[in-house]
Amino acid sequence: MQVMIEFKADCGHTVRARDEDAGGVVRCSYCGRNASVPDSRDSELDFLFRELDEGGEVLREGRRRKGRKAKAAARPKRSAATFDPFAVVLKLCYAALLITIVVVVARMWIMPLFEGPGAAQQTRNLGQRNGAQDAGRSPAAPARRQGTGPGLINLRSPDGLYVTSMPTGAAAYCLEVGNAPGRGRRILDVQGVRQFRTDGECPRAVDGTYVVEIAIPWNEPQLNRFPEYWSFRRAVEEATPERRRTLVENYYMPDDAVDAFVAQTEEQIYIVRQYHAVVRQGKSKGVQALFLPRIAKDDGKSIAIEPLVTSILPAAPAYQFNEEHVRNELAYYEVPEVDRRFVVEALARVGAIAYVTPDGRTRLFKIGMHDGVFATKIVRENPE
Repeated sequence: MQVMIEFKADCGHTVRARDEDAGGVVRCSYCGRNASVPDSRDSELDFLFRELDEGGEVLREGRRRKGRKAKAAARPKRSAATFDPFAVVLKLCYAALLITIVVVVARMWIMPLFEGPGAAQQTRNLGQRNGAQDAGRSPAAPARRQGTGPGLINLRSPDGLYVTSMPTGAAAYCLEVGNAPGRGRRILDVQGVRQFRTDGECPRAVDGTYVVEIAIPWNEPQLNRFPEYWSFRRAVEEATPERRRTLVENYYMPDDAVDAFVAQTEEQIYIVRQYHAVVRQGKSKGVQALFLPRIAKDDGKSIAIEPLVTSILPAAPAYQFNEEHVRNELAYYEVPEVDRRFVVEALARVGAIAYVTPDGRTRLFKIGMHDGVFATKIVRENPE
């Protein structure tokens, strides 16, 4: 049987030609025009000239052969040796997507597990502590501050005049001491004063001595949680300016403040504390302002630290220091063992706390915000 070549002419009509006419020209029986017969020798390159319909299905690949062999060749099975550039590109895209997913998963969930011992767990535990811990645990263990030295954990820069407060977020002002007004007067309206927020650094604090003023509205929600605070507010509202100063000194725990008073505007009453701070070679010890209630023990003289730790102070630690050394220092100042754990915990959370030692002196125990060093000073002598 003679082998025939079957193909489509330009008019779309199917034309049959003899095998020996391959590469030649025959006349189309439908339109009468000449039609070029495909050359069988070009079949190896047919995959470069596939014709697709609108849905993407193959209409013709190479030359269709006569009979059942030609119909089977219309949709040939691609051999392993067939090169498909689109398939290669698609596989590369899948590989890139897989690599991206692996990298993201590793960075978000796997690598944090190796960033120091228990780093993820320590982060979750920062807000879960309270003052009811037993004395054998470490409320200010070094592991809380990964990769940094002791002191205020959130302190990013060791330079400048840094100011913290409890409660946090109070308005703060700093002014060169030579430009400050007299005792009992605010500095916020003086030319050259710089305003910022506590738990931050006074801007452009060049070397010198400064008055740092911290002011909190007397109806600040954090203050309203303090014991007997509404009674204190009513007494302040009705008192003379000098009496107000006495009320402030008696209600609040003492700290490093050189002055504490009540200031009133047409719209608001403020509790104000002023401090002196020295900046030398771009560095300062900073200011730690305490607006904490002075809760008395049953004797009416000593300061109770336990209710501050369990009910008022923030739960998360903010300072890192050598706890064993601090405990030894507290023992030296004859702080009873039952109070040491709460003093240590208070220092870990706010960095400074006042305490009446057995000799009747009121001492301020402090942790250096830049170096974590324990220090103490007498802020009130024995009243007797």
